[in-house]
Amino acid sequence: MSGRHHRQGSGRRATPLSTLLGRGHLNNRRGRNHQNRAGRISAVGRATYAQPDRSPGPGPPEPPLVPTPAMATDPDTPPEVLWSIARNHPELRRWLAANPAATPALLETVSQLGGPGVKRSLDILLGNS
Repeated sequence: MSGRHHRQGSGRRATPLSTLLGRGHLNNRRGRNHQNRAGRISAVGRATYAQPDRSPGPGPPEPPLVPTPAMATDPDTPPEVLWSIARNHPELRRWLAANPAATPALLETVSQLGGPGVKRSLDILLGNS
């Protein structure tokens, strides 16, 4: 023999790794699975993943506002909406003259921008008919 010492084994053969994994030997040296205080087997070495948030988020956005003649004449319509009607909806400008909440500045703008029936509605409002 060479200068190395050859250690004699106890006669046991090496256990394959797959067998050790199946028996749980790698989890603890006694060959048992870890147990928590409640006596349940814990999942040692298993990854846990965060679950996606399933709570309902904010609802869908409000549908776009579709102006109508009723909206243009309603005194409770917000001033921003009345101005939007005056700027962007020439077919509804005549109805703004019938709105008691229409300001002189809004009516002046409607008069300058014009549109179908605007002159007639302003003449009725001002008593020029």
